[in-house]
Amino acid sequence: MKILAMETSTLVGGVAVVIDGKVVAEENSLRQKSHSENISPFVDHCLLKAGIKLEDIDVFAVGQGPGSFTGIRIAANAGKTFAYSFNKPMVTIDSLMLLAHQARSSSKPVLAAINAYKNMVYMGLFDVRGDEPKYIKGPDAVPVRELKNHIQQECVMVGDGWEAYHEYFPEELSSKISRDSNFPDHPLASTLAMMAEQRALKGQTLDWKSFVPLYIRASEAEETKKGILISPLK
Repeated sequence: MKILAMETSTLVGGVAVVIDGKVVAEENSLRQKSHSENISPFVDHCLLKAGIKLEDIDVFAVGQGPGSFTGIRIAANAGKTFAYSFNKPMVTIDSLMLLAHQARSSSKPVLAAINAYKNMVYMGLFDVRGDEPKYIKGPDAVPVRELKNHIQQECVMVGDGWEAYHEYFPEELSSKISRDSNFPDHPLASTLAMMAEQRALKGQTLDWKSFVPLYIRASEAEETKKGILISPLK
């Protein structure tokens, strides 16, 4: 099975090709504002490296968020266009689950937290035992000062929410959290591709019209219009 995966919901955007359970090509960028510029050449480079054409792809995989509103739409629009053009199915997986899956060797529950800006994080607490992570809590958008109310057990934290806000965590939260440098802090296209292949093999696909982004919260423009203010950290 040939999978083309596109993940652009966070700072790291990427494209990957998996063929029969093996990552054969991957391109990543650390510049969020350039995802729209990079996605087309990344697709071309990955297909060339894999030695296949776009029409050879069996399933198109897309990261559905949460994360950057603009970023989510970049991969979503590309994936939907390809799926429609070649009449192929899609698989979509949320970015918090991708983060948790990348920490699946953890012996503790995994807290995935993506910087949602305005002193908030997108969070999900996962049980990573089994083939796929399972939500214990979330997905949700939580003010950083309230995160302690959602974590009642020891866990491993992944995601750029740590780098952005950990210095503001109270001791009662910090004491429950550990970190592992082997676990990436951004969802990767290669992870998406591998998980998508397993879902596709089980028949867990959808058509392009059924794709629904996971936004969780309103856009910045909508929040500004409603007068939603930044929650203070202290």
